[in-house]
Amino acid sequence: MEVCVIAKCTYKSETIMFSVSSESSMVDILKTLCLRFRGLQLGCFTLRYSVPSYPSCFLETDSDLDLMRTFLLISNEKTVDILVKDLCGISEYSGDFCVNKELIACEKGESSCSSTVEDRNEFLGRSKRASAKPLLSNEWETYIHHVGQKFDGGAEEFRLKLCKYALEVGFNFLYAGNDKKRVVAVCSNKKLEGCSWRVYASRCEAAGSFVIRTLNNVHTCAGRIRESKSKMMRSRVVSSLIVDRIRAKPELKPVEIIHEFKDYYGIDISYYHAWFGKELAKLDVHGDESKSFNELVWYTDAVKETNTGSLCTLDCEAGINRFRRFFVSFGGCIAGFQYCIPLLFIDATFLKSKYKGQLLCASGKNGNQGFYPLAFGVVDSETEENWTWFLQHLASILLPMGRVVTFFSDRNQGLLNAMGFVFPGWPHSYCYYHLKQNLISKYPKSGYGKLLQDRVINLFSRCAYTVTEEEFKVAMEELVIVGSSKVKAFISDLSRDHYANAFFKGMRYGEMANSLAESFNNWVGVFRDLPVLPLIEGIRQKLMVLNSQRRFEAEQWTTVLCPEMETRLCENAEAGRTWAVRRSNSTVFEVFADYIVMVDLEQRTCSCRLWQIDGFPCTHAVAAILAKRDSVYDYVECYYKTDFFRKAYESPIFPIPDIGKGLGSNGSAAGVVLPPITKRPAGRPPTKRIKVFGEFKRPLKCSRCSVAGHNRKTCKAII
Repeated sequence: MEVCVIAKCTYKSETIMFSVSSESSMVDILKTLCLRFRGLQLGCFTLRYSVPSYPSCFLETDSDLDLMRTFLLISNEKTVDILVKDLCGISEYSGDFCVNKELIACEKGESSCSSTVEDRNEFLGRSKRASAKPLLSNEWETYIHHVGQKFDGGAEEFRLKLCKYALEVGFNFLYAGNDKKRVVAVCSNKKLEGCSWRVYASRCEAAGSFVIRTLNNVHTCAGRIRESKSKMMRSRVVSSLIVDRIRAKPELKPVEIIHEFKDYYGIDISYYHAWFGKELAKLDVHGDESKSFNELVWYTDAVKETNTGSLCTLDCEAGINRFRRFFVSFGGCIAGFQYCIPLLFIDATFLKSKYKGQLLCASGKNGNQGFYPLAFGVVDSETEENWTWFLQHLASILLPMGRVVTFFSDRNQGLLNAMGFVFPGWPHSYCYYHLKQNLISKYPKSGYGKLLQDRVINLFSRCAYTVTEEEFKVAMEELVIVGSSKVKAFISDLSRDHYANAFFKGMRYGEMANSLAESFNNWVGVFRDLPVLPLIEGIRQKLMVLNSQRRFEAEQWTTVLCPEMETRLCENAEAGRTWAVRRSNSTVFEVFADYIVMVDLEQRTCSCRLWQIDGFPCTHAVAAILAKRDSVYDYVECYYKTDFFRKAYESPIFPIPDIGKGLGSNGSAAGVVLPPITKRPAGRPPTKRIKVFGEFKRPLKCSRCSVAGHNRKTCKAII
C-alpha cells in the first residue's frame, strides 16, 4: 500500500513542506533539503523528527526512515515535523551523511569538494576560515518546533524557552497576549514588514501544562542573523541559566557572569542584567529573605531532633515576635570540644544580606593547631546585651565540662563587660595584633616617620612577649620614654594582665592573637550575603564536611602526637643535641645551652619559662628528658596527642533533611517570626571589611621588571 506523509522541515527560522512516499530514500530527502535551504551543506547537519510522546527521534539512515513511516501509519498520522540542526562547527562526521554526500555528488556527475576545502584550510595557515565554536545555546533553536508541544513548567517555562529560541534564531518578538492562562507572541517586524510568524500557547487544565495551540514558524520579514546582543536577553533568562552556578558558588560576581555568557553562549549581557539575574537566582535558590527568619522555628526543632545534645535557641521580641538573635552549637562539636586545647577565640563579623546583622562565633583549637568551631549565632547588632546572651549560652556548655578555658578577643567594650559578668575570674587575653594596630594608628608615618613608628611597635612587642617581670619593666620604661604622652594614654586603660606574658594569669598555650576567630570568619565568608537560614545551614554543612575529613585523616596517622606537634617536638630535640645536661636530683636538671637553665620535670617548668607559656616541652626540657632516658611523649599535654584528636571528631554532625519542612506548622505559637528592622545606609553597600590604619597591604610590584614600588604603567626600567 502506498504510504505518503507530509514532512514539515524546519531549519533555523524557515520551514518547508514536501511529501515523503514509500519510495523516498534518505538521499532524496537530503537532496531536497540542500536545494531548498540556502547555506545548508551535506555532512554538516543532523535530522530529528518528532511524533506524539517522542519529541526527538533520530533520522539518519534508510532504516530510520522506514521506522518513521511505519510508526506514522500505525498512529494514523499524516504529517511529521522534522528539525534540521547544524553540527556546530564539527568538521568531520562519521555517520551516514558523509556517505550520502558522496553518493549524491556521484549521482549528479560532480566530484565532492570536501578534500579541496580541507587542503585549502591546511595550507592557508592563520588565514584559513575559522570553524564555529560549539555553544551551550545551540540547542535553543529546538525549543519551539511543533503544535502540541508541551511545557510542564507552565507559562513561565514557555516564556523562558521562547526567549531562548528567539535569541538563537536571531529575531525579536512582542507579546500580543500574556497572562497565566495564555501567551500570544508575534514577530516584532509584524507592523513594519507584515511578518507572519506567530505562536499561541495556552494552559491545559487537565494536565496543568502549557501547550502550543497554533504555530506559524515561517518568517516573511527580512533576513535574520544571530547577534551577540539582543533585547530578548532579559534578567529572568540570565537567572534560569546561572541558578545552578549560584547554588554551588554563592559569591559569583556579575563580571564573572558576563564573561561566562560570552564564552559559553556567545552573548553579550549588560552588568545590570548580570547583577539582577544573580539576585533572581539567589531568590530561586534560597527563597525570600524575610520568610527565612520564620523558617528558623522549624530549623531549631530540626537541629535538636537530628543532632542529639545540640544547644539551639531562637529569641524574638516579646509581643511582636520580631527576630532578635539565634544561637546554635551542634552536639558533635560540644562532645568533641573537651578533647581540644582549652582556648576559645571570640569574634563578630558583619553580614551582607538585606537585613544586615552580626555573626558571633566561638572557635576552639585542636591538637593539630587547626580551628575547631564550637558555637555561633546571629544577632541584630553587636551590643553588650547580645554578647551577654551569647556568652550565657556558651557558659551552659562550658561549665558542665569542669575546666577553665582561656578566652581571646578584641577590646569591644560590650564584649568586655559581658565577659566580666558571665565568666568572672576566667583568663581573658586581648588580641596582640589588634593592640599593635591600635598603637600604630597613633603614630602615622606622615606625621612621625616610619623609624619612630617601628621603634614604638618593637618596644611594645618586647613588652608583650617578654617572660619575666624585670624585662617587662625595662621595656615599658623605654617605651614610655620613646612614645611620650601618646603611649602613656594608650597603656593607662590597658591592663598588663591581659596581654603580657610576664603577668598573664592562665594558660595561653603560645597563642597571642585572635587569629583563629579571623580564620573562621574567612572560612564562612562565602555565606555572609545569604539569608539567615541558608547562612546557618551553609555553615553546618561545611562544618559537617570539615569534621568528617579530619576524622578520616586522623585514622591514617601513625604518630603519637598530631603531625604538626610531632614535627615541632623533633625540631626541639634536634636543637639540643649538642648541649650538656647535668642531673641535680631525680627530676631536676641543669642544661648548658647558650645560657644555663634549670629544668624541673616533676613540676614541668623551665627557667626560660617557654614550657609554662606554651604548654609544650621547650628545647631545654626535651634535652633533659632525653638525658634521663624517659619517653618525651609522657611530658606532652594530652590535647596534642593523636588519640585525643580522634576523640574530638568522633561524634559527627548529622544532616538536617528538609523534605518535610513545609508539611507542619511554619510559625511559632505567637505567630510568624518577623525580620528585624533595619535602615539601609546611604551609598553602595560595602562587601569588604574596612581595614584599620596601618594594617598590612600587599606591596605594589611591577609586572614588567618585577621590582617593588611601582606598577607597569609608570615603569621606566630599561629592559
